[in-house]
Amino acid sequence: MSDTIISFKDACFLYPKAEIYALNNINLSVREGEFLAVMGSEGAGKTTLCKLINGIIPHLSGGSLSGTVTVDGICTKSASVPELALKAGIVLDDPDAQIITSAVFNEAAFGPENVLLPEAEVRERADLALCAAGLDGYRDREPATLSGGEKQRLSIAAALAMKSKILVLDEPLCRLDPTGAADVIAVLKDINKSQGVTIIMAGHNSAVFAGCADRVCVLKDGIIAALDKPDVIFSNAALLKENGIQPLESFAKKPFCSAGNLIKKNENAAIEIKDFSFAYPNGASLQKINLSIMDNDFIAITGNNGCGKTTLLKNITGLLHPDTGDIFIRGKNTKDLKISGISEEIGFVMQNPDTQIFTDSVYKEVTFALKNKRLPKAEIKKRAEDALKTMGLNDYEAYPFVLSRSDRAKVIIACVIAMGCRILIFDEVDAGNDYNGSKNIMNIAGDFHKKGFTIIFVTHNMFLAEEYAHRIVKMERDGIYEL
Repeated sequence: MSDTIISFKDACFLYPKAEIYALNNINLSVREGEFLAVMGSEGAGKTTLCKLINGIIPHLSGGSLSGTVTVDGICTKSASVPELALKAGIVLDDPDAQIITSAVFNEAAFGPENVLLPEAEVRERADLALCAAGLDGYRDREPATLSGGEKQRLSIAAALAMKSKILVLDEPLCRLDPTGAADVIAVLKDINKSQGVTIIMAGHNSAVFAGCADRVCVLKDGIIAALDKPDVIFSNAALLKENGIQPLESFAKKPFCSAGNLIKKNENAAIEIKDFSFAYPNGASLQKINLSIMDNDFIAITGNNGCGKTTLLKNITGLLHPDTGDIFIRGKNTKDLKISGISEEIGFVMQNPDTQIFTDSVYKEVTFALKNKRLPKAEIKKRAEDALKTMGLNDYEAYPFVLSRSDRAKVIIACVIAMGCRILIFDEVDAGNDYNGSKNIMNIAGDFHKKGFTIIFVTHNMFLAEEYAHRIVKMERDGIYEL
């Protein structure tokens, strides 16, 4: 590592209509072949920094950029996004925002095709990239049928296929299971060391960065709070606490060992799943799932990407329907219930809260379903205000999409508790949140549990599972096993 390949000089950026700079007076040089980790709490400026490197900011975002950002000798102000894309590939934290084709292979081949490479080279690049990302058996699958983690792998494969000198990744591990995350990190370390690819990666996983980063840049409120080697950064307890970074020692908890299939049927369960099976048209399926979730249970569901966790949740909540077997909610078979009836019992907070928000204010969002139930105005007002107060959301007129990710999740939680739901399902709501944000959401879940609510949460974060859950189960396609 010697020559500077990325340079920020007095870089400041202000988003349209914003009053506070997202990045303020950034001076940073990244050496060719370096692996730079970017960390910090939610809203610190990590995504903004990543998007500045390949010109998404300011060319597509609008806003005001002062100072200079230079990438491989090109000033980003005077270069187009397509030009910069040849220098720096980018993987965003939301794979749905990047996937545009109808087949996995086509997605990996899209970039090389668009720079008019020979067909044989396009195929070779796409095949190698899919193999590196663990998707070599998925060539003909529709991206829409992939799990969130599998979509994230696909976005990474598409970036790898371009063979850029620089690879920028914005929280690429947040939807991956531990095995998948380890596989992706192994690929990134390999191309960094053997091919000299410069990697800038934003994320929250201290343990990962301790093992692969050359330096760690900590952002706070748009400025560089610290920039040093990993051992220096991760030994500074005050710095970690102040910036919502998980300390290394918390990753060293003793892992659970499988005790086999210990799931017992119980007719008095809040949710009872009996011999459940479900198959998608592409062949992905779940078989013979049995699980009892008791009233006031606090259960974590873990499992590898694509094992069917979200599929199971969608069947429980009536968004999908079992092919065989039965699901009972407080003794009532979901086959005999409408979604509206299930939604009065179960509140479902999905992986990406943005898919559940569709109004222009926090208050409207929370009152929407209540109005559809035609409840009296006074009751709607009381339920909404009580729910918002419980979640600590004081600005009723706030536009939901300008809130932090954890606050957007809180909006959805407010919606479901306003409906009177006593069973709450959280599907990887910790994904993309910093350490403090994840604990904040889980503390809220813990408070509801103390009030008698039944809590189900899906996570890849074993630290959270061990810290909060009373039961942990691991899901596989042919069963669920108690841990």
